[in-house]
Amino acid sequence: MSIKRVTPTELVWVNQQYERIGFQPSTLDHEVIAIVMSQDHFAGVGRLVKLNEHEAELGGIYILDKFRGQSLAHEVVSFLVEESKRLGLKTVYCIPFEELQHFYKKFGFHEFDISAPAVDSKILTKYHWCLETYDKNVLLLKLSHD
Repeated sequence: MSIKRVTPTELVWVNQQYERIGFQPSTLDHEVIAIVMSQDHFAGVGRLVKLNEHEAELGGIYILDKFRGQSLAHEVVSFLVEESKRLGLKTVYCIPFEELQHFYKKFGFHEFDISAPAVDSKILTKYHWCLETYDKNVLLLKLSHD
């Protein structure tokens, strides 16, 4: 297993995966995108989307079916959480499906009052889009780096 940041050439593969599962496409403009490799094959992907200078959204975590059960999602999220610290971000939001709440709590994500005035409007828009788009319930979680 290895994990690395995506290059422009690999972005095509990333967006093909996201298109297959109904996720929004990625760009390298304001995103850190990670690919996890297993046995020299692309096995999964995740991203950290900068909302502003101090905040980002962690999302797009997807492991291909044949590579599941190898803790690769854990590796992707760990990598991106460390990247968020390295970038000096103060807050990282995540909008997971409800059944993944316990997984994200392992990394320090927690539920919070979404009516708080400090919540970035882009993340609220995305959260409402997810609620309307997906058949499963989603949560809005937050990780703070102090």
